[in-house]
Amino acid sequence: PLFCCCAFLSVPLMAQQSPLLEKYRMMALDYNHDLKAAEKNIAASVEIEKSAKADLKPKLSGAANFQYTGNPLELTLDVPSIGLSKTVEGKQLNYGGSLSLLQPIYTGGRVLESIRMAKHQQSLASNQAKVLNDAVCYQTDMQYWNTVARAEIVRVTTEYRNSVASFSQTIRERVEAGLVDPQDLLMAEVKLNEAEYQLLQAKRNLETGRMALNSLIGVELHAPTEIEDTISAVRADKDLWGEGEIDRPELKMAYARIKIAESSKKLTDAKYKPQFYIGVDGSYSAPGYDFRSDLDPNYAIYAKVSVPLFEWGKRRDEKRASSFKVGMATDYLNQVTDQVKLEVETARVSLSQTMEQVRLTEGSLSKAFENERMALERYTEGKASVIEVIEAQTYRQASQLNHVQAKVSAQGAYSELIRALNKY
Repeated sequence: PLFCCCAFLSVPLMAQQSPLLEKYRMMALDYNHDLKAAEKNIAASVEIEKSAKADLKPKLSGAANFQYTGNPLELTLDVPSIGLSKTVEGKQLNYGGSLSLLQPIYTGGRVLESIRMAKHQQSLASNQAKVLNDAVCYQTDMQYWNTVARAEIVRVTTEYRNSVASFSQTIRERVEAGLVDPQDLLMAEVKLNEAEYQLLQAKRNLETGRMALNSLIGVELHAPTEIEDTISAVRADKDLWGEGEIDRPELKMAYARIKIAESSKKLTDAKYKPQFYIGVDGSYSAPGYDFRSDLDPNYAIYAKVSVPLFEWGKRRDEKRASSFKVGMATDYLNQVTDQVKLEVETARVSLSQTMEQVRLTEGSLSKAFENERMALERYTEGKASVIEVIEAQTYRQASQLNHVQAKVSAQGAYSELIRALNKY
């Protein structure tokens, strides 16, 4: 075990790209239900933009009517002086169809601003999908490295159990030879039971961790998903430490919210501006003109202008409310900017410190193995007690577990910095 540990320590600390992790990221992205919903949201926003652009074009509508009147109106014209008596009766049956063509000429900017708002909403939806994409990648990273760490802990715990078992066998042989007190064997057997318990717990944690990973990537929960033997060492690239503009989707979402609030303000103002339309109506109905009983065609060409004149201060109040909403969106952008800066610097500090923890725990491993070896030799020579050997074994296991924890923390900090800098 000591040789293996020393050989491991000789591996230089370097950034390693895990092919398995890349594979599982893609599987998680393909399987994630929130991302699928986000893609549908983007598609819906594209259709909304097309719908808004359609308002620039003429609208053609059709209508049909049918009406039967039991007692139609009658008009009687009676002029005795000239001997005129005339009765005109309405028709019981009225029916026909019509087509209307309406073209907006000026709407106070409502149509154009609706198109701009649809584009801003599409940008918001796209960046929401990007946030989800980064979150899924980060979650997959954390779950993968935690699963690899649990596999390492199973190996560490197995080594510890085997070491305690070997030591217990040595004591048993010495007790049978009458060289040591039987109480030493009892202490060793208690430690062996504890080691067996820790091993069972470690195996259970590995199985549940693998199930959680399988759930993320969309495979059968109990599938034997392949993972790496050890956690890769980390050395962050130089560009992760440099200063520069942070291009986060959360910031783009905040900008989009400002644009949406500004468009909403312009749309509110458009309601109180003149509206100008032109239209053509064509009909084919009965009774026709001049009280004809047959179907006759007819048409009308018109222009329509509407101007709101007095609304009891409603326009002023709505504009003020819209201005407050723009201010709220700007405040939210400032908040997100501060939060993003804090996340980046926190991730950098965390990565730097966890990399130092990896270096420190590496330095303790060889010493812990050597201390255990020397304690066993001293016990064999009768110069050390069983307690000293047990403590040395426990110290060695703790050093290995600390090293595993340091490595998984470094990988987590690295993934956090990647996410904070939008490098996925």
